[in-house]
Amino acid sequence: MVREIWDAYDKDGNKLGFDQYRDEPIPEGIYHIVVEIYAITENNEVLITQRHKNKPWALKWEVTGGSILKGETPEQGAIRELKEETGIEVTVSDLKFVYSYIYKNIPSIYKCFVVFIDKETTKIQLQEGETIDYRYLSYNGFKQFIQTDDYVDLVRERFCVHEKLFDTVINQR
Repeated sequence: MVREIWDAYDKDGNKLGFDQYRDEPIPEGIYHIVVEIYAITENNEVLITQRHKNKPWALKWEVTGGSILKGETPEQGAIRELKEETGIEVTVSDLKFVYSYIYKNIPSIYKCFVVFIDKETTKIQLQEGETIDYRYLSYNGFKQFIQTDDYVDLVRERFCVHEKLFDTVINQR
């Protein structure tokens, strides 16, 4: 298995010029960037995927996301993660930036995007070892579902802090 390499960043998102490696401790004051992508249909349904049984938060549901790799921009990482985990192909112009969120105790900077998809023409292809199932939930149904123990708690936390921003992005479509 190839070791995942990340660029190291300061809390303001500036590259620091050295590498971080997945599964190695991150020194204090150093961060890596993680992207989350909310794929939303023309009927305001949110695509969620179920995590593989061998992953942290096993069998829980979440939106698409993951760490950006060395040399990637957040947008490039979002496009790659969406394609890898769901098979959905988008371009930078399809991404709508929603928020940036810093975790100090889990040294990461989350960059969140929304992408609008056509449910009828979008074929979901799950990534082996990452995702095992998917479903679409109405936006209101999604807001209810994330309150259950079946949803990844940290993803819920970030959504709830930024819910009004999501409402704005969805309503401005």
